Amino acid sequence: MGNGNIGFKPIHRDLLYTKIADAIMDYIKENNLKNGDKIPSERELAQEFNTSRNSVREALRVLEKDKIIEVKMGKGAFITSEKREDSFYLKLWKVNYYELLEVKRILELHIIQELCGKLSQQEIISLEEPLRRMETAAEMGMFLQKEDFIFHSRLRKIYGNNTLEQMLDNLIMALDENGKDVSGAAEIWRQTIPYHRNILTAMIENKPFQAEEAHRIIHQLDRQVIDLQKVCKKGR
Repeated sequence: MGNGNIGFKPIHRDLLYTKIADAIMDYIKENNLKNGDKIPSERELAQEFNTSRNSVREALRVLEKDKIIEVKMGKGAFITSEKREDSFYLKLWKVNYYELLEVKRILELHIIQELCGKLSQQEIISLEEPLRRMETAAEMGMFLQKEDFIFHSRLRKIYGNNTLEQMLDNLIMALDENGKDVSGAAEIWRQTIPYHRNILTAMIENKPFQAEEAHRIIHQLDRQVIDLQKVCKKGR
């Protein structure tokens, strides 16, 4: 079940199997499961979501039809290894990374400004959790890319536009993948953590201009990672 850090979001009994499929997808993304990784069994999923195994089975069929998972008889369900050229994620790799980053900046800023002054206490707590883990790691000189993804993913989830959420998820996964092996990228990204805190504080206090300024600085630091990646490629 991943690395054990991120659990499932609760599912109510009256939700359809499509909602269960969405929740499993959230679990896969937040746990950063890769091709070949096994997901929990039908029984475990039914317990986690407090629903029937039949509903879980239907959800798994949806994911298998979409080639997200592969169900192997007697072994369980695994993240599929199939690569589809028509997938949005793969198409993103053919786009200029500076352009991707600009699209990300515009869409993220819209979400942040729209949510200013509107976060519930529970939503604030859900954003505090990954941010505090990032801050603790930063004090030890580390950057937790996964927690950064979770922070922004939860913002997108709170906003409530599924299409926008999926677009940004794919944009960010492409950008993160592009920079993760670049020497020095983690240190640059570590510098963004105080500005994540500034964004959350500004959203809680309904200060959209302060949130925009903090987000602008994060964007500038993200551009530095792409600059660094280009330099590394030229040096090879």
